[in-house]
Amino acid sequence: MKIKRIDNHSAVGIGSMILFISIGVLACLIMATMIQMVEVTAQTPEKISRLATREITDKIIVHDIYVWDDFDNYGVIWELSPGSSSKNATELYWILQCTDQNDLAWSFWGDFTRDNLQSPAHEFTPKLQDNPGLKAEWFDNEGSQHTVLPDLANRVPNLITVEDRIAWNSVSGAGWGLSSAGNLPWDDEFSLRASGYIEIPEDGMYTFEIESDDGSKLWVDGTLIADNDGHHGMQTARGTIELEAGTVSINLEYFENLGGAGLILRWENDVGLGPEIVPAANLFHDSNMVDEAGDATELGISNLEDWNTVTLFEPGVLYEIDLDQDNGNAGTNNPGGPGVFTACGPKELNEHRLEGQLTFIVANGGATWNHFMVPDATAGARIA
Repeated sequence: MKIKRIDNHSAVGIGSMILFISIGVLACLIMATMIQMVEVTAQTPEKISRLATREITDKIIVHDIYVWDDFDNYGVIWELSPGSSSKNATELYWILQCTDQNDLAWSFWGDFTRDNLQSPAHEFTPKLQDNPGLKAEWFDNEGSQHTVLPDLANRVPNLITVEDRIAWNSVSGAGWGLSSAGNLPWDDEFSLRASGYIEIPEDGMYTFEIESDDGSKLWVDGTLIADNDGHHGMQTARGTIELEAGTVSINLEYFENLGGAGLILRWENDVGLGPEIVPAANLFHDSNMVDEAGDATELGISNLEDWNTVTLFEPGVLYEIDLDQDNGNAGTNNPGGPGVFTACGPKELNEHRLEGQLTFIVANGGATWNHFMVPDATAGARIA
């Protein structure tokens, strides 16, 4: 019979060694923690503050996203988060993503340099809405013979004026007289896009009436109020909306085919106003909407508007950029490759009730996601 011997002294020695090693490791960990605590407590209050906030700095804070134009651009008002270090344009990135109506996924991206934006990044200056009259953009449609309102998205106007009011009786063979003196250079085949703000004098139900020859549409506060589209003589369409006292946006589109041309905008409310032609005293436009100085720097005509353009961004300063899908890089799961640079544009998302996502990334920092829809594709309208 074999007898198994157990060496109790060896067993005790191994156990003691394991216990000794464990105590040594624990002591090292405690010592390392104490050293780290001493290092932290030895920092100045400023350094301690930077350590405490390092997880939330170097991010972009988005204040507002809006429709820059209804074709493919979005405007963004933003700033670097408090505590962030200064960043140059090559350290900041944007990504615009969506899935189109054909279930194709699209991505557009770029940095904040001039080449990847519609116009240079600049300090944000709130636009004053106190300039008299509406911005009026005029388009030559010679040879088109439209029978419905043409799509003016991404078209450059042939003429820009400021109009005191919208009141042209139907005439033939003569260009309309303009507020800025002179006559419109066309009497047939042209379009008008008027935009700005209307001052609402008091709370109430407001009825707006658009009379036109040929077609027209009117939006107030981002809502389509009157649809008078089509090829027809002088006729009227109207709509009613509840408004509070203050300033709201107003947008109007009109086209003339051949023959008589007329366009009149009227309003009334349920507390004694009108009906009357909307007076000049209630119509305004942005300070940045029209080239007041005559130097071709108005919004939509030149990318060299009189902005304070910047390439180095500091925390605590509001900036504005306008993202252009066509200026960025593009990718899609479409086997045919990139090619539709309006896929995630305001017009597409609005018409097909689609959703998009804007992501802003700081190199070696954090990212900010903004999931959105476009309830109104009118230029200047906020997205939701």
